[in-house]
Amino acid sequence: MQLKQKSNTIRLNLQTKIIEMRKIRIVFVSALLFVAGASFAQLPPTTMDEYSIGSVGYKMLLTMKVDLKSGYTVKDFDTFEYGERKASFKGLFRGLDTKPCAVLMVYQKVRSSPEYYCIPTPDAPEVLWDRFRASLSGETDNKQEQLNFFCFALAKSMMYFSGK
Repeated sequence: MQLKQKSNTIRLNLQTKIIEMRKIRIVFVSALLFVAGASFAQLPPTTMDEYSIGSVGYKMLLTMKVDLKSGYTVKDFDTFEYGERKASFKGLFRGLDTKPCAVLMVYQKVRSSPEYYCIPTPDAPEVLWDRFRASLSGETDNKQEQLNFFCFALAKSMMYFSGK
């Protein structure tokens, strides 16, 4: 009987964690779409090349001092910290555009290497959004804590982009 109770308790805890993760993902995606919509008004969509610059090229710029592709610049938006985690948001700009063609998010936990994410424009090809979504399941010790922090950082950045 005790084994059955333990099994039911474990099953209930697992179901609760799954539901919590789904809620976190919904909030994360909603916040992301708000931020993206506020940032990318009236621009051509992110291209595959720009997504590569944001997801790989920027890391190469920082770690290997490789130049960013000609015609592009990266500008700091804001950095948010909470406990041992930090997320920095940066805009990838084409030429003289005043709105970013992608948003870069650099996530780092204390004593860990930074992780680089590229958030494409809302109207970017679906394959870029698929790549971004896939990149969210990178290597981490606690995915739930990481997603909680992403939601926190995105919520703060929503206020940054709204001009408040």
